[in-house]
Amino acid sequence: MENSNTTNTDEDDSKSINIEVPGEDKTRYVSVELPSEQYQRLDDLKDRHGLTWRGLLMHTHRQLDAPKIESTDQYEQLNETRQWHGFTWKGMLLHAARDLEEST
Repeated sequence: MENSNTTNTDEDDSKSINIEVPGEDKTRYVSVELPSEQYQRLDDLKDRHGLTWRGLLMHTHRQLDAPKIESTDQYEQLNETRQWHGFTWKGMLLHAARDLEEST
């Protein structure tokens, strides 16, 4: 089961998300900081589509062409897609949001 933690930060009223991504031999965490308004937009969107934060990352991975890698490690797959397209982790979330908004 995915574990995501959200914390408020004082700077510019932003929120920090920690997304648990399972790997083959260990669990890794992706941390993303978003302005509160952007966080709320993404949170509403993911709830509307029945996704988790990790689900938004996986949506982007599935929508974009990326080189095939042998590993079944979800973190490695996401990271390879992210690097291939020059995204930050935040960019991966925003890409998923844009794609989901355009499809509805």
